[in-house]
Amino acid sequence: MPAPQPPQAGEAPTDDATIAAIETALYSLARRLRQAQLKDYISRQAGDDIDQAAMAILYTLQGEKTGLRVTDLAMRLGIDPPAVTRKAQQLERLGLVSRARDACDARASRLGLTPDGRQVLKRFLIARHQWLAALLADWPPSECRQFARLISRFADDIDHHLAQLDS
Repeated sequence: MPAPQPPQAGEAPTDDATIAAIETALYSLARRLRQAQLKDYISRQAGDDIDQAAMAILYTLQGEKTGLRVTDLAMRLGIDPPAVTRKAQQLERLGLVSRARDACDARASRLGLTPDGRQVLKRFLIARHQWLAALLADWPPSECRQFARLISRFADDIDHHLAQLDS
Protein backbone atom coordinates (compact mmCIF):
# COMPACT_ATOMS: atom_id res chain seq x y z
CA MET A 1 0.00 0.00 0.00
CA PRO A 2 1.49 3.35 -0.99
CA ALA A 3 2.24 5.78 1.77
CA PRO A 4 -0.17 8.68 2.17
CA GLN A 5 0.90 11.72 0.21
CA PRO A 6 2.11 14.71 2.24
CA PRO A 7 0.20 17.96 1.85
CA GLN A 8 1.17 20.14 -1.10
CA ALA A 9 3.14 23.32 -0.51
CA GLY A 10 0.96 25.92 1.15
CA GLU A 11 -1.58 23.36 2.39
CA ALA A 12 -2.01 22.57 6.06
CA PRO A 13 -2.07 18.88 6.95
CA THR A 14 -5.49 17.58 7.94
CA ASP A 15 -5.64 17.41 11.71
CA ASP A 16 -6.56 14.25 13.61
CA ALA A 17 -9.79 15.75 14.95
CA THR A 18 -11.00 16.45 11.41
CA ILE A 19 -10.12 12.92 10.27
CA ALA A 20 -11.89 11.50 13.35
CA ALA A 21 -15.01 13.56 12.56
CA ILE A 22 -14.97 12.29 8.96
CA GLU A 23 -14.53 8.69 10.16
CA THR A 24 -17.48 9.02 12.53
CA ALA A 25 -19.70 10.61 9.89
CA LEU A 26 -18.77 7.98 7.28
CA TYR A 27 -19.49 5.13 9.69
CA SER A 28 -22.84 6.64 10.60
CA LEU A 29 -23.70 7.31 6.95
CA ALA A 30 -22.75 3.80 5.81
CA ARG A 31 -24.70 2.21 8.66
CA ARG A 32 -27.81 4.26 7.98
CA LEU A 33 -27.74 3.80 4.21
CA ARG A 34 -27.52 0.01 4.69
CA GLN A 35 -30.52 -0.11 6.99
CA ALA A 36 -33.29 -2.32 5.72
CA GLN A 37 -35.79 0.32 6.85
CA LEU A 38 -34.49 2.80 4.26
CA LYS A 39 -34.29 0.21 1.48
CA ASP A 40 -37.81 -0.96 2.31
CA TYR A 41 -39.10 2.62 2.25
CA ILE A 42 -37.57 3.33 -1.17
CA SER A 43 -38.82 -0.02 -2.51
CA ARG A 44 -42.35 0.76 -1.29
CA GLN A 45 -42.18 4.16 -2.97
CA ALA A 46 -41.02 2.41 -6.16
CA GLY A 47 -43.77 -0.20 -5.87
CA ASP A 48 -41.31 -3.13 -5.90
CA ASP A 49 -40.09 -5.69 -3.42
CA ILE A 50 -36.56 -6.35 -4.65
CA ASP A 51 -33.85 -6.96 -2.04
CA GLN A 52 -30.58 -5.03 -1.90
CA ALA A 53 -28.49 -7.79 -3.47
CA ALA A 54 -30.87 -8.07 -6.41
CA MET A 55 -30.96 -4.30 -6.84
CA ALA A 56 -27.14 -4.21 -6.85
CA ILE A 57 -27.13 -6.69 -9.75
CA LEU A 58 -29.73 -4.70 -11.70
CA TYR A 59 -27.81 -1.48 -11.07
CA THR A 60 -24.51 -3.01 -12.20
CA LEU A 61 -26.05 -4.47 -15.36
CA GLN A 62 -27.79 -1.24 -16.39
CA GLY A 63 -24.98 0.23 -18.49
CA GLU A 64 -23.79 -3.00 -20.08
CA LYS A 65 -24.80 -3.31 -23.73
CA THR A 66 -23.61 -6.92 -24.05
CA GLY A 67 -24.30 -7.95 -20.46
CA LEU A 68 -21.77 -9.39 -18.03
CA ARG A 69 -20.52 -12.85 -17.17
CA VAL A 70 -21.34 -13.97 -13.65
CA THR A 71 -17.64 -13.87 -12.73
CA ASP A 72 -17.30 -10.27 -13.98
CA LEU A 73 -20.47 -9.25 -12.16
CA ALA A 74 -19.22 -10.90 -8.96
CA MET A 75 -15.90 -9.08 -9.26
CA ARG A 76 -17.61 -5.71 -9.71
CA LEU A 77 -19.86 -6.33 -6.74
CA GLY A 78 -17.07 -7.74 -4.59
CA ILE A 79 -18.95 -10.96 -3.79
CA ASP A 80 -18.44 -14.62 -4.64
CA PRO A 81 -19.72 -15.97 -7.99
CA PRO A 82 -22.03 -18.62 -6.45
CA ALA A 83 -23.92 -15.87 -4.60
CA VAL A 84 -24.32 -13.95 -7.87
CA THR A 85 -25.46 -17.11 -9.65
CA ARG A 86 -28.17 -17.77 -7.04
CA LYS A 87 -29.42 -14.19 -7.12
CA ALA A 88 -29.28 -14.07 -10.95
CA GLN A 89 -31.38 -17.25 -11.13
CA GLN A 90 -33.96 -15.61 -8.87
CA LEU A 91 -33.96 -12.50 -11.08
CA GLU A 92 -34.33 -14.67 -14.20
CA ARG A 93 -37.40 -16.37 -12.68
CA LEU A 94 -38.86 -12.90 -12.04
CA GLY A 95 -38.18 -11.92 -15.66
CA LEU A 96 -35.83 -9.08 -14.67
CA VAL A 97 -32.59 -10.59 -16.01
CA SER A 98 -31.94 -12.69 -19.10
CA ARG A 99 -29.11 -15.02 -19.91
CA ALA A 100 -27.48 -15.22 -23.37
CA ARG A 101 -24.53 -17.12 -24.81
CA ASP A 102 -21.22 -15.29 -24.71
CA ALA A 103 -20.18 -14.57 -28.30
CA CYS A 104 -16.49 -15.02 -27.37
CA ASP A 105 -16.90 -18.24 -25.38
CA ALA A 106 -19.79 -20.58 -26.13
CA ARG A 107 -19.32 -22.29 -22.75
CA ALA A 108 -20.12 -19.07 -20.92
CA SER A 109 -23.20 -16.89 -20.73
CA ARG A 110 -23.81 -13.23 -20.12
CA LEU A 111 -26.48 -11.68 -17.94
CA GLY A 112 -28.41 -8.65 -19.09
CA LEU A 113 -31.40 -6.61 -18.02
CA THR A 114 -34.76 -7.35 -19.53
CA PRO A 115 -37.17 -4.51 -20.28
CA ASP A 116 -38.99 -5.39 -17.03
CA GLY A 117 -35.66 -5.28 -15.17
CA ARG A 118 -34.97 -1.82 -16.59
CA GLN A 119 -38.41 -0.64 -15.43
CA VAL A 120 -37.92 -1.99 -11.90
CA LEU A 121 -34.52 -0.31 -11.70
CA LYS A 122 -35.88 2.95 -13.13
CA ARG A 123 -38.68 3.06 -10.54
CA PHE A 124 -36.19 2.40 -7.74
CA LEU A 125 -33.81 5.12 -8.97
CA ILE A 126 -36.66 7.62 -9.25
CA ALA A 127 -37.84 6.79 -5.71
CA ARG A 128 -34.29 7.12 -4.37
CA HIS A 129 -33.86 10.43 -6.22
CA GLN A 130 -37.10 11.74 -4.70
CA TRP A 131 -36.00 10.65 -1.22
CA LEU A 132 -32.66 12.46 -1.59
CA ALA A 133 -34.37 15.57 -2.99
CA ALA A 134 -36.71 15.64 0.03
CA LEU A 135 -33.79 15.07 2.39
CA LEU A 136 -31.85 17.99 0.91
CA ALA A 137 -34.85 20.29 0.34
CA ASP A 138 -33.85 22.66 3.14
CA TRP A 139 -30.22 22.94 2.00
CA PRO A 140 -29.23 26.01 0.02
CA PRO A 141 -28.58 25.09 -3.65
CA SER A 142 -24.94 26.21 -3.39
CA GLU A 143 -24.36 23.78 -0.50
CA CYS A 144 -26.03 20.96 -2.45
CA ARG A 145 -23.72 21.62 -5.40
CA GLN A 146 -20.68 21.78 -3.13
CA PHE A 147 -21.72 18.56 -1.39
CA ALA A 148 -22.21 16.85 -4.77
CA ARG A 149 -18.77 17.97 -5.92
CA LEU A 150 -17.02 16.90 -2.72
CA ILE A 151 -18.74 13.54 -2.33
CA SER A 152 -18.05 12.75 -6.01
CA ARG A 153 -14.40 13.63 -5.52
CA PHE A 154 -14.27 11.48 -2.40
CA ALA A 155 -15.84 8.50 -4.20
CA ASP A 156 -13.41 8.91 -7.11
CA ASP A 157 -10.46 9.02 -4.69
CA ILE A 158 -11.67 5.84 -2.99
CA ASP A 159 -11.93 4.11 -6.39
CA HIS A 160 -8.43 5.29 -7.29
CA HIS A 161 -6.93 4.06 -4.01
CA LEU A 162 -8.73 0.71 -4.23
CA ALA A 163 -7.41 0.25 -7.78
CA GLN A 164 -3.90 0.89 -6.47
CA LEU A 165 -4.38 -1.78 -3.81
CA ASP A 166 -5.29 -4.29 -6.53
CA SER A 167 -2.12 -3.60 -8.55
